[in-house]
Amino acid sequence: MAVRGILPVIPTPFADGRFDAESFERLLEHMLPDCDGYTLLGSTGEAPSLTTEQRQEIAARALELTPREKTVVVGVTHTSLAESMRLARHAQEHGASGVLCASPYYFANSQEGLRRFFADLDAALEIDLVLYDNPAATKTTLAADDVIAWASELEHLRTLKLTDHDLSKVAKLQAAGMSVMGGDDPILFRYLDAGVDGVMVIVPAIFPKAFRSVWDAVNAGDPAAAMRTFAAEILPFSHVFGIGDEIVTTKAMLHLMGIFVSDEVLPPLVPVDEQRRVLLQLAYDNAPARSYS
Repeated sequence: MAVRGILPVIPTPFADGRFDAESFERLLEHMLPDCDGYTLLGSTGEAPSLTTEQRQEIAARALELTPREKTVVVGVTHTSLAESMRLARHAQEHGASGVLCASPYYFANSQEGLRRFFADLDAALEIDLVLYDNPAATKTTLAADDVIAWASELEHLRTLKLTDHDLSKVAKLQAAGMSVMGGDDPILFRYLDAGVDGVMVIVPAIFPKAFRSVWDAVNAGDPAAAMRTFAAEILPFSHVFGIGDEIVTTKAMLHLMGIFVSDEVLPPLVPVDEQRRVLLQLAYDNAPARSYS
């Protein structure tokens, strides 16, 4: 069954360089009543800054804390196929619903090289493989026709997370039987308007009730109602959290909200400055309705 629904990508809370399970539990309590699950250890989760062992430790603890009826997709992107497979098998063994993997991002990729990489990863799985189309980070643009061809031969590839802004891919992939997840907050409503099957973005983790209202209105065929809530509750935050510094601003926001005990990030990232904190607080405090917070 393809992955779909509201699965926010979430930051990993740290305290003194270690995973902060108590802050993580507060985040789950905040967002899971209105989300279908979440996406763990992707870009937002600072996975590239963690060792394989750290990623496994965090995944095991997170899955232990999460109700089984919720969908959890665990990021396994790595420049090493062997490490991606190791992470994927570990996630599967601990109850993940799927794994998220982008193209390896050091050597130049070819269509055949990527096909082999994902074929080997797929063969190691019994759960869903979500292909992460992230050209900004991987320097690789995935053609819809190539993805469709891979999905036709890979047993577990049924879903694509689309961070690319080429929204023509949505209908094309769906016509081929694939699920498409909107994957970039700055154009989030455009993904919704394009008819995606779900989202893997940040804002549902911050404003879960508001985003559930938006999602339900879109799926009920009422984009005007969806936009009213989106504009009032979500746009102020997504406007000031920035492009390229979403991780540190999201952590700052969760800290301001009292969910994370710290906004600590791992090197080479650095926390936001005081000026940005003020803007984030203003965006949060001045959402007009506040009934969804």
